[in-house]
Amino acid sequence: MPELFAACTPNSLPNDDGVAEHGWQLNILDESMTILTTVDLPEWKSFDEHAATQRLATMGCTLRDNPKSPEQDGWTPAGIGHMASVNWTPKETP
Repeated sequence: MPELFAACTPNSLPNDDGVAEHGWQLNILDESMTILTTVDLPEWKSFDEHAATQRLATMGCTLRDNPKSPEQDGWTPAGIGHMASVNWTPKETP
């Protein structure tokens, strides 16, 4: 199974108070960092781990243990965003 990642990043640089005025974006990426699917989250002002995990579930994703860094399971800071290793079963369209 190819290694897949979720990346949640702000759509603009956060203000000094940490608020991202233009919301966030949640992407599913393959191991070459190609975006496979994306969801825009304009209402988000900051990263919410629980909400991001729930949104992944609606996309057919589950967080998985990171075999390269077992102490870093789940979401980890990455630049100005957060990343997680995921399993993804794309939902079929009718």
